[in-house]
Amino acid sequence: MTQAVPFLSRVKVANYRSIASCDVSFIPLVVLLGPNGAGKSNFIDALRFVADALETTPATAVTQRGGLTEILRQVPEPTDHFSIDLEFTISTPGGAKHGEYGFVLGHDSGARRPFVVKSERCVVRQGQEETRFDVQAGLIVGGGGIERDRLYLPVAAAQGSFTEIFYGLRGMLFHHLDTEKMRAFQSDQRTGRIGPSGEDIGTVLGELAFRHPVFKSRIDDYLKAIVPGVEGMDQRVYGTRSTVELRTRQRREPFGPDAISEGTLHAAGVLAALFQPAVLDAEASLIAIEEPETALHPAATGAMFDALTEASERVQVVITTQSPDLLDHDDFDPGWVRVVTMENGVTLIGDIDDAGRKVVEERLATLGELMRGRQLRPRGAE
Repeated sequence: MTQAVPFLSRVKVANYRSIASCDVSFIPLVVLLGPNGAGKSNFIDALRFVADALETTPATAVTQRGGLTEILRQVPEPTDHFSIDLEFTISTPGGAKHGEYGFVLGHDSGARRPFVVKSERCVVRQGQEETRFDVQAGLIVGGGGIERDRLYLPVAAAQGSFTEIFYGLRGMLFHHLDTEKMRAFQSDQRTGRIGPSGEDIGTVLGELAFRHPVFKSRIDDYLKAIVPGVEGMDQRVYGTRSTVELRTRQRREPFGPDAISEGTLHAAGVLAALFQPAVLDAEASLIAIEEPETALHPAATGAMFDALTEASERVQVVITTQSPDLLDHDDFDPGWVRVVTMENGVTLIGDIDDAGRKVVEERLATLGELMRGRQLRPRGAE
């Protein structure tokens, strides 16, 4: 299988919610595997914080999460700052660009602001050329300054060297689907993107049918494989409002949104997220989906696995899961997995430890079996 060049290659997070420190390598398909409450969502939210802070402002991103205190790690001792550092690759007509971007946010020692950006840095390399900026306590190295509760990257994006990384980070899309919101009528305004909770799924399916009919058919094919008897899911329009309807082999008239089962609707939402127009139009740099297997029959996980791997050929895909059934496939690569556990209130994230990898490579047990037996551990965990 030919994989897309991954947007993110490395993510380091410190003092963010339950995460004390982690250093996670990224590839085209990343599976964050662990039990409920281990901290998988906290890691995803750290990435989402970056996208939110650049799309709006750091203040808005902090407020959306209940304030800085709600973000900062409190166990085993309170912290006063958090940091997020990313390494990335961007494909451009002039060749690949590589670099790093990160920042540190924390309490204002002067107590004048709810928080401050203590530091921010970005380095972009292309061939032998390197462009960078460094900001320390609101002062830009080399001259100039910025408000201490703001990020400099949106300003620097006006310069060509930083434009792609700015839009790449803003192009990370995050989905934790809510079937009730997916059933609701939404404005029929085509944006090419499905909402974080699955909003606008009807509009997205309609846009796919119009602009990308081949991929609309792929979604229907996957849905047929996941839910026997289903023919496909389509947009249902009432005036300027939009929702979904379900076609089946047994019934001439399609089912409306309230008659669609939770599992079927959730599966359709995952598929729509993986193949939404923003992905097909190369506007999305990364798609993160939490618990794609929710309400899915174990026998249907094979088709969902195939959809995830196919989508990762076009865009970097990150999922969280606690489903051993999703792992029980011959083509599942243990290298995709990042094990997430929690010990003494602190989240640990890493590759499968050497013992677990050896068991899988020698075919003594599958990843799913190790997970069912609670024998998967991240490398480096005590």
